[in-house]
Amino acid sequence: MSEPSITHLISKRAAARKTLHFTDGPTNDPPKGFKAHPNPLPLHWGMPNNGFFPIDSIDVNLVEYPFQKSLSIPVTNASLESLSLTGSSEGGQTVTPPLVGASTKANSIRITRHSDDKKKIIDIASGLQYSPVNGLAPLVQFTRDFIERTHKPAYEDWDTIITGGAGDGLNKAAEILLDPEDVILIEEFTFTPFLLNVEHAGGIPVPVKLDISEGSNGIDLDYLTDLLENWEALKPGLRRPKALYTIATGQNPSGLTQSLEFRKKIYNLAVKYDFAIIEDDPYGYLTLPPYQKPQSYLKLGTFLTVEEYLKNHLTPSYLTIDTTARVIRIETFSKLFAPGLRLGFIVAHKKAIDAISKYAALVTRFPSGTSQLIVNNVIEKKFGGVDGWLQWILKMRVTYAHRRDVLLNAIFESEAYKNKYVDVIDPQAGMFVSFIVNFPEGTDIEEKIGLLVWKFAEFGVGVVPGINMAVEKKFSLDRANFFRLTYAPANTDEEIIEGGKRLTAAVQDFFDKGLEF
Repeated sequence: MSEPSITHLISKRAAARKTLHFTDGPTNDPPKGFKAHPNPLPLHWGMPNNGFFPIDSIDVNLVEYPFQKSLSIPVTNASLESLSLTGSSEGGQTVTPPLVGASTKANSIRITRHSDDKKKIIDIASGLQYSPVNGLAPLVQFTRDFIERTHKPAYEDWDTIITGGAGDGLNKAAEILLDPEDVILIEEFTFTPFLLNVEHAGGIPVPVKLDISEGSNGIDLDYLTDLLENWEALKPGLRRPKALYTIATGQNPSGLTQSLEFRKKIYNLAVKYDFAIIEDDPYGYLTLPPYQKPQSYLKLGTFLTVEEYLKNHLTPSYLTIDTTARVIRIETFSKLFAPGLRLGFIVAHKKAIDAISKYAALVTRFPSGTSQLIVNNVIEKKFGGVDGWLQWILKMRVTYAHRRDVLLNAIFESEAYKNKYVDVIDPQAGMFVSFIVNFPEGTDIEEKIGLLVWKFAEFGVGVVPGINMAVEKKFSLDRANFFRLTYAPANTDEEIIEGGKRLTAAVQDFFDKGLEF
């Protein structure tokens, strides 16, 4: 059996690309008798010595858990303040809850000009310098160690490369897979900026039907299977699909998550019909337990150990079942650290990573050194590496679960919900909720969705119509009776509750007026 490789799926354009830099040494064989000098001096690189850098050190001040300092202490003020290190009251006694992963280290780290630990720490001299296109070595190593711990691929010849965030990663994935007229399957409601990446590469997007209902895996498997089995009849003139783009966990916009067993079925189709899978996973680590009515405090039992989380709560990536090296996984630090750093990474077969690296050398060069040194050094010096980073994720997870519960509870208590005008899908991961409007049969959904957008604006609440995230609006209109909600940006529980009240009051008013404005 040959070694698994994605080589045959790489675009002709990417496969033909070569890199060249004027500082490269001679490529021909050295003359007879040549001996390399043991200590060459660099008079060729246009790299300023780090002594020219005006920054000598950077102090980064940190919190132990989300919202630790930005909110006042009343326990209903969103999230983890009730687990403040000053303790909470239980049965008349003050207790100090053991925050998972609460560090005994100081809440600040210093990044200096030079570091004694070059394998794990990025110093100023390295972080503010020109760097390798694939990323600075300590952060690249962290991403490998992290994937080894969380989503280890089912083959050995894999690697990672640092990117300028998930958007950059998606563009690079499209670039190295798609030649002009190549077809890519995309969930019918999706992160639509990716369509621009597909268009830029000359690809043709074809929507795949979704089942947007409670307990669904998202992709309509019967629809996809029939589409692939009867491609020539259903899509005459189009090439067979080269790839599938999926947001498999906490799907954007629906919030749905594919089970591992479901992923195996999709993957088997990818093997049978020989297409790649671009797995976009910006929210997948933020797994959520089922909805429960929110309390004025967070129960300590909602915290998990890292081992419990990895074994029972983190849905395995497509990488873990990828025996043929056809999965390109897109990761980002945006949702777990900060979007403004514009930092992420890609996991794929080394041949795919090599093609991406050559594209980066041509277009984006290396990612921001400042972003890399901040993320890497906070993880290594404050959190203590992979498991410490996972403990931070668990703190975010419980915060997001609480916020989700607050929003859903506000909807469940509304007249619109009790009148069955609206419904919601309890998400298993991420930061999005599908808010479904139960229009009467025969309703012109496009017209009424358009009116509802104005109604929500009048009531002072912002939402995203599902139809705005459709690959092809005509194809998806019958399933577009939903809006995407998010509980991520609000400052407090009170804002989330008020948003839920305005949202449902707007729907109630809309139905009271006979679906008219």
